Amino acid sequence: MENLEQLKPKQAIPRGIIKALSLKQPYAWLIANGYLLVDDRTWGTGYRGPMLIHASKGIYEEYYDYLVAQTDIPLPSKDQLGYGGVVGIAQLILCARPDEAPSTLTREQRAHFSGVPRDGFGFLFEHAKPLALIPCPGKLGIFEIDMDALLAAPPPAQTSLF
Repeated sequence: MENLEQLKPKQAIPRGIIKALSLKQPYAWLIANGYLLVDDRTWGTGYRGPMLIHASKGIYEEYYDYLVAQTDIPLPSKDQLGYGGVVGIAQLILCARPDEAPSTLTREQRAHFSGVPRDGFGFLFEHAKPLALIPCPGKLGIFEIDMDALLAAPPPAQTSLF
């Protein structure tokens, strides 16, 4: 049986300076692969547009185990998720508190939005595309990644040679 990664079409790697948001696994994988549309945060943003999905080096073990046991989402094994780098890109189209979400949200979007705490903000993503792991450090909040500089850098294992 072929590996799921081999079956996915290769995605074009975005270029230039792009906003990014770091998430623990499996949230980063779920958003990058379109299984999760909303991420909840205690803070909001006025930014709308392309957002790199960065996977931190951490994992929510209990949530991962729950998803494997209780859903049919084809999650990769924990060691195949990708950590410490960009794993996808999506469009951030809305940031709102649950009671301020527009009535124009689709039923699916509204269902994803329902998990956001009343005093929190939901970041609504669309058009998510997974990318092969591109290692780079993450940061708190929304941050910028210069993809041209990142892709021009030598691979991490070779940096000590230069």
